[in-house]
Amino acid sequence: MTIIHVSCKKETGSIGLDAGDAALQPEAIDTFTLKTRTVLEDSLRSDATSYQLLGATRTSDYGLNTAAMSLSFSLPSSTFAFPAGVVIDSVVFQGEYTGPEQYVGNLNTPMTVKVSQLDKRLYIDSTYYSNSPIPSSSSVSYPGILHKLSDSVFITENGAVKALAPQMRIKLGQGIVDIFQNAGSNDLGSNTAFQNYFNGLKFEVETAGLANGQGSIAYFNFNKLSSGLAVYFNDTGKYVFPVGENGVKVGTYNHDFSGVTSIQNQLSDTAGNFDITYVQSMAGLKTRIDIPNLLNLVDQGAYGIVDAKFVFYYDKSTTSTEFPAFNRMLLLKRDSNNQNNFVADQIINSNFYGGTKQDDGYYEFHITREIQDILNNYRLNGLNLNTGFFLITPSDNPVSGSHLQMNMQKGLPTGVKFVVTVVKTK
Repeated sequence: MTIIHVSCKKETGSIGLDAGDAALQPEAIDTFTLKTRTVLEDSLRSDATSYQLLGATRTSDYGLNTAAMSLSFSLPSSTFAFPAGVVIDSVVFQGEYTGPEQYVGNLNTPMTVKVSQLDKRLYIDSTYYSNSPIPSSSSVSYPGILHKLSDSVFITENGAVKALAPQMRIKLGQGIVDIFQNAGSNDLGSNTAFQNYFNGLKFEVETAGLANGQGSIAYFNFNKLSSGLAVYFNDTGKYVFPVGENGVKVGTYNHDFSGVTSIQNQLSDTAGNFDITYVQSMAGLKTRIDIPNLLNLVDQGAYGIVDAKFVFYYDKSTTSTEFPAFNRMLLLKRDSNNQNNFVADQIINSNFYGGTKQDDGYYEFHITREIQDILNNYRLNGLNLNTGFFLITPSDNPVSGSHLQMNMQKGLPTGVKFVVTVVKTK
């Protein structure tokens, strides 16, 4: 059954095809059937993102979600050497927060951070994904950590009090002290030699006993040279071994939706259509959108697409300071392998393509070229490229640990909208 008709409000005016042909007038079609449901996100590349995430949250609506980070470190300088007779006093991990609002969850929850040594080296020219296994051992747990994202940290060095930017500080155990104490000149001869000698550290949080409404995920900036390992020696000396541009940063994410019926129902129903769907960061959840009758346009003639626009509203009542709406989202093409792929409009004109959060609680996307390409391939080549779309949150720029509930019911003021403006050329 064809579900396409011209909406009651018809736009008029020349679009430059043939000003003398009265038939070439734009018509807005907004009656396409849409099928929407929540699906699992693919694993995403998680090395060298702008920021790194650490923590865990548990909520009744999204279950347990965790973020770990694995880091390798660099030398303080390209020609580095400890002074003769060095005695390492302590090693302190210091990770600067990205900002006072850069977190999700309940910051009042004390977190236990587990730090372990990486069993294998990380390589800066390798690619790592959000589900990549990062083996580690020799773990030590540090309980009672509260993230204070707005508070300067005051420390005493050489009898003087210094104020540092807000950061998480962990005085690491003797095993890490021994690594630096036992480092020879060859081990410190270059960043490559140092990273061969010391693989790096993995940071994760313990989740046992974490109840609904508890836990937080904080965002860290390891591009700052102050973020790394502060090595104190000979009572008065200090060197910072940063992560920086020569170190490797890998995020590992995990999601457990056990007991979350609303999400599990959608993940298990591969043919269902749901009015409420979910999008979650950290390679969690995305919304699949299908337009089953889009190709009916071809059966009715040849069309030129003037504009093709999606508007997606989210439920503002489900957002909060602890779990804010994303600053931007992405609408991607679902390819024949069920993978994410860019739409043509995003590549050609990213500003017009859209995706930025609007104050009224929606995200708008223009995918004119993509829809035209789908229709052209079907009409001219017999290829069915109408494989659907995915609404996701970016893995970077910005990094986020949040989630969002989308209103996918048509016909409501704050429901999903898909409008295609066409001219019939034949």
